[in-house]
Amino acid sequence: MAETQEKKLLPRSPVVVVMGHVDHGKTTLLDYIKKTNVAAREAGGITQSIGAYEIFHNGKIITFIDTPGHEAFSKMRARGAQVADLAILIVAADDGVQPQTKESIQILKETKTPFIVAINKVDKPNADVEKTKNDLMQNEVYLEGFGGNISWQQISAKQGNGVNELLDLIILAADLENLTYDTQADAKGIIIEAKLDSRRGITAIGILKDGILKSGKYISTPHACGKVKVLENFAGERVNQLIPSSPALILGFDTLPEIGEEFTSGDIEPIIAQTKEQTRIRKMTGIEPADKRPSLNLIMKADVSGSLEAMVSIIKNLPQEAVRINILSESVGEITDGDVKGAATNGAIIIGFNNKPNKAAENLAKSQDIKIITSKIIYELVKSIEDEMKAIEKPAPLGEVEILAKFSHKGKTQLIGGKVLNGFIKVNIPIKIIRDGEGIGSARIANLRQGKQEVLQVNSPNECGILVESGNVIEIGDHLLYYR
Repeated sequence: MAETQEKKLLPRSPVVVVMGHVDHGKTTLLDYIKKTNVAAREAGGITQSIGAYEIFHNGKIITFIDTPGHEAFSKMRARGAQVADLAILIVAADDGVQPQTKESIQILKETKTPFIVAINKVDKPNADVEKTKNDLMQNEVYLEGFGGNISWQQISAKQGNGVNELLDLIILAADLENLTYDTQADAKGIIIEAKLDSRRGITAIGILKDGILKSGKYISTPHACGKVKVLENFAGERVNQLIPSSPALILGFDTLPEIGEEFTSGDIEPIIAQTKEQTRIRKMTGIEPADKRPSLNLIMKADVSGSLEAMVSIIKNLPQEAVRINILSESVGEITDGDVKGAATNGAIIIGFNNKPNKAAENLAKSQDIKIITSKIIYELVKSIEDEMKAIEKPAPLGEVEILAKFSHKGKTQLIGGKVLNGFIKVNIPIKIIRDGEGIGSARIANLRQGKQEVLQVNSPNECGILVESGNVIEIGDHLLYYR
């Protein structure tokens, strides 16, 4: 029986993830290896979506997962390590161990992923390899020849120096791991990306870890199912089947699978209770009665699931002491008129990462005065959201008056004169008294006069006489602010 089982097993190539601090050379290394220019296509020079690539080295295949480098994408990096057999921890010799380096080390230890260290940028004048080794030692990464058994290689990803030797180390490490797959098992793997394509529908990218993935077979994850209609390899070529550890582009899911889910594919049709939606939308509860903070309602959209998850995660972690962020829905794909209708109903702003509104959505947003903020840089969106929160926390006044004269004062009633600098003021409204930029109290406008005429409202930039009721004495130079 054991002999029969042994005959089903064949060796498979390693799946490798490159991890490290932003700007330490992960994308440059993959550029050199793949002979393509990934960095030039990435917004802001930072990889913001997971991709997977196969390369050949000394007659053997290596699959690389290109994980995002920015701290905002720590979840995606962690997931990349979990799907990988081996990792390259890249550290720049001119910069040493940095926050994302430490985070990557922690992820690799937690997931028990074997790794090789690549000390990059050794060609730079200020490179200090010895300091970098000491930095690693202080973070419990013990290199061969320095008290440990972790293989390492000096490289210049830009020049290509040492890269072949690094790939040799990967092949050697993979041989020690004895990676195999069962040819007769159902195909299994991990979803590393999923999106809703306007032309092709739901597309998912997976890394196959066992079995043989074939076109026409049923496929399922805990949240999605379907039948493999189209199967493409990493180069975009249509194929009938793929073996581990191949990256696969899969068309055929009825619903959008979630990043990091394991998929299974075989002859038996899966039974999954689920709502068949084109997008994954999670409704969230409103503000609890005890919560007195104002809220900023958001509808989140992104091009792919991984980016959506990362964007939502960082936005939820923004400081919310004064203003609460209330995410009404989150989904992938272009911004539609349905999103705009949802924003109009709930008084929300639409946030789009690496996508745009379609024409119908754009026209409806203009007619409904709905704000849509889009960008290819996640931190531009974060800055915009922070600005919106500040506007809610300290809203602009509808009217501002500068006090120019004092006429009489009896009890709480004061007759003063001023000029409306911005907006308007009107009778029977509460106002705030501001002195030297600080609030000193409040008042109520009992009467307004413009010239000799008694009026209900005075607009900027007119002067007026104001009869106010306040427990605070209003002085020349004070400002009165009117908020709704």
